[in-house]
Amino acid sequence: MKITRKDHRYFNTSDNVKLHYIDKGSGQPLLIVPGFAQSVEQYEHQINGLCDRYRILAVDMRGHGDSEKVGYGYKVARFSKDLHEFITFLNLTDVVLLGHSLGTAVIWTYLELFSVERVSKLICISQPAVMISNPLWSSIEMENYGPLASSASLMDVVNSFTHGKGDAYSSVMLERMLSENISTLDKQWLFNSSLKLPRKQAAELMYNCFHQDWRDLLPRIKLPTLIIVGRAGLISASSQIWLHKQIIHSKIVIFEEDEGGKHFMFYENPVKFNQVVDQFIQSDKSE
Repeated sequence: MKITRKDHRYFNTSDNVKLHYIDKGSGQPLLIVPGFAQSVEQYEHQINGLCDRYRILAVDMRGHGDSEKVGYGYKVARFSKDLHEFITFLNLTDVVLLGHSLGTAVIWTYLELFSVERVSKLICISQPAVMISNPLWSSIEMENYGPLASSASLMDVVNSFTHGKGDAYSSVMLERMLSENISTLDKQWLFNSSLKLPRKQAAELMYNCFHQDWRDLLPRIKLPTLIIVGRAGLISASSQIWLHKQIIHSKIVIFEEDEGGKHFMFYENPVKFNQVVDQFIQSDKSE
């Protein structure tokens, strides 16, 4: 079943931002929260491939995709409140939350701020526990926590977005996140999709997201959790194995490099990705 015009809908947040989302299928809700500068259109393979078994909901966060481009609220906590309001607005229950990268950060913050009574399972894709390194950490701590930048290097990137060089940085980073097998056409399409997030707001969101630390939350997550990562991805597999050890009821699946195992495995290998997601959601139901 292909996405049609009637599957596209809108929702207004409490601070008056119009968010775009896709609502397709029926059954248990699977709610997709895209990553940094991603839009729901990038999850077409999941929406079309799983809507015969689940009610697939995919939300463009503020400033992303086809959602409204406002000049405020580009913080992980505000995104989490938007998610909470969206779930409440649709009166969803038994929700499986799927977050990729920043989307996982939004979900983790949701767990800290709101009741989880409407949520049944989590799917966390390629998000480290900490994103800025501490120069006092040991090599083992660096390996476990998986930071992507130092404070100084982060500010260089944030300033590049603020001063008109964000597109060049985005292009370089996307190149690192995709395998050699992806077509030039697909690569350009993903890049163009990321540009829907205005650069100034991208800088604000990146700064805020990188200054979060979820290490103390992880052992307190009691929901069944699936962790997915690419062996050759931007986020190290070792950091995700550490997450798996911290989250009590978790499983981990690692996509190897020849399986599209970088940052966008859901796009590069949707058949395996959808099978892994479906098997996780269905697990324990017959017990």
